[in-house]
Amino acid sequence: MFFKPGLLENRLYLVVDDFGDMRSMIKNMLMACGVREIRLARNGSEAIELMEEERFDVVLCDYNLGAGRDGQQVLEEAKYRHLMGLGSVFVMVTAENTRDMVMGAVEYEPDSYLTKPFNKDFLKTRLEKLIAKKHNLLAIEEAVEKRNYAKAVTILDEKIAAKPANCNELRKIKGDILVNSGKLTEARTLFEEVLAIRELPWARLGLGRCSYLAEDYQQATDEFQRLKSQNPNYTPAYDWLAKCHKRVNQLTEAEEILKQAVSISPKAVPRQQMLGEVALANHHQEIAESAFTKAVHHGKHSVYKHPSNYANLARVTADNHDGAAGLQVLKQIKKDFKKDPKADFYQASAECQIHEAMGNDDLAQASLNKAAELQKSFDQIEDSDCAIELAKTYKKFGMEEESLELLKGAILNNHTDEQLMDEIKMTISSMDMDEQALGTIDTIREEVSALNRKGVELAKNGQLEEAAKLLKETSTRMPANRTVNLNIALVLLMSMEREGPSPAIIDEIKGYLARVAKADPDNNTLQKLYARLKTMLSDYV
Repeated sequence: MFFKPGLLENRLYLVVDDFGDMRSMIKNMLMACGVREIRLARNGSEAIELMEEERFDVVLCDYNLGAGRDGQQVLEEAKYRHLMGLGSVFVMVTAENTRDMVMGAVEYEPDSYLTKPFNKDFLKTRLEKLIAKKHNLLAIEEAVEKRNYAKAVTILDEKIAAKPANCNELRKIKGDILVNSGKLTEARTLFEEVLAIRELPWARLGLGRCSYLAEDYQQATDEFQRLKSQNPNYTPAYDWLAKCHKRVNQLTEAEEILKQAVSISPKAVPRQQMLGEVALANHHQEIAESAFTKAVHHGKHSVYKHPSNYANLARVTADNHDGAAGLQVLKQIKKDFKKDPKADFYQASAECQIHEAMGNDDLAQASLNKAAELQKSFDQIEDSDCAIELAKTYKKFGMEEESLELLKGAILNNHTDEQLMDEIKMTISSMDMDEQALGTIDTIREEVSALNRKGVELAKNGQLEEAAKLLKETSTRMPANRTVNLNIALVLLMSMEREGPSPAIIDEIKGYLARVAKADPDNNTLQKLYARLKTMLSDYV
């Protein structure tokens, strides 16, 4: 008689706990259940290092891990960096039940919680249920990792048709894939079908996201407001509602929504950062100081830690108290971001503004020069945030022309990035500038769109050489613009498909695609062009 392995055995486990006795106890429980492949981590840093090396099927992570990352931040980083797949199980182990812990952890949706103490039988039963639920996601995970979203959706449809126990989870995954791949009409249909049967928060959120991405901000606002009213503790509704208000320049409303959200769940660094930025644009200095203080504090061991939060905190501290207090905040950047040129840039940018307000003209000019030189050294594809930061600094120094030039460059290079456009609008508002001085953001965006349309039209008419010339000339003005780079690559690819491959043109295409990959590696058009180039080359082998 052969032994038939159960769900638990042939899987790779990671146990994360800062107490050696607890690690050993959980390991022994797993081994008693037939598990053999178990890795152990003493803290959050070790856990992330192990997750970088291997893809774990099951992670059992304590919430309180002592100094460094806590369990929420391990889960947060694992999801942000795609260190876990759809078929992986993450269980938060905790002896705590404080509101901040519960609300913070639930934001990143662990698969389950285990409250200490627990025994082997309870652990076994819980894991069997979780693994059984995730077992049929492995083929979908493989398709998604290969960015074959059509295949992932086909697999999901087959599984959904069988009406398994986790049918709603499969629908949720399908909805996310459709939204992320730009299939908004199909996604909307799916969410509406789910909501016709049952009011589920993720489906209402998905419906709102579809409206937001379709630029129907009033409909999106209505959906998120309804979701917020039905589920007062569901913080994603607040975040998306705030985005809607930001998108239509209703910054007072955005600030109020974010204040409500951080009162429910204060540990989310991006939310505190957004509140700080909106409060600054609204000239609410005390609220901004509080938000940036929390963003820095909660972000110390978070994947969302960023020097801009330190710089903003330093500036608002100087404004609210005195320059010396602001400069003291900046000293922490050196400690928390070692050998990071971006951190040096943000420190110099904030220093020059604080020194200028203190009357230290020579120190202010030296810091400004340093910030400007560092910003010039950054890759334009990756430094839009730094360009906006320096624009703020130039404005403080009365250098309005230089400030406008940087903002215009950021718009030209990122005209389809709605989030960045919102940030630029907030920057203009916070600096009390007239948007007309830029020729209006929408006018600049339309200029870029018109050039792209002309290039595409020439290509469709078979005028590939003329299209490439126009788009390359456009690229000299906006070298980091994703749409321009993708269109140049497409035109060059069409030219090779017509006339045969050329090593020089192949390298040129790869160069344009690499620019986009730096900023947006998951871009759907980028992946299609890579696949098309690969197919074309294989045809000529």
